[in-house]
Amino acid sequence: MGEFAVSFELSGQFLNAEGNPAPLILISQAFEQAFNFSFGDIYKSKERIFSRKPFNLTKALDYLRNLIVRDSRKKKMKKDEFSIR
Repeated sequence: MGEFAVSFELSGQFLNAEGNPAPLILISQAFEQAFNFSFGDIYKSKERIFSRKPFNLTKALDYLRNLIVRDSRKKKMKKDEFSIR
């Protein structure tokens, strides 16, 4: 979840009440409320993300992306099966 919060902060697409990019703490509080958990210290979570080896920086996001790609391929294969018949 930390990867999502940090990614959203870096994107600048999440805005606060004044229309400015929301800081990480507000984004993390929204996640905590929405998903009923606690980051603890979100800034330590952010440090841990950036201290990972380069190929592991976005491991959770990469995993989720791969799930979507795999499902899309399965659906395409099924669609192709039906169109051949």
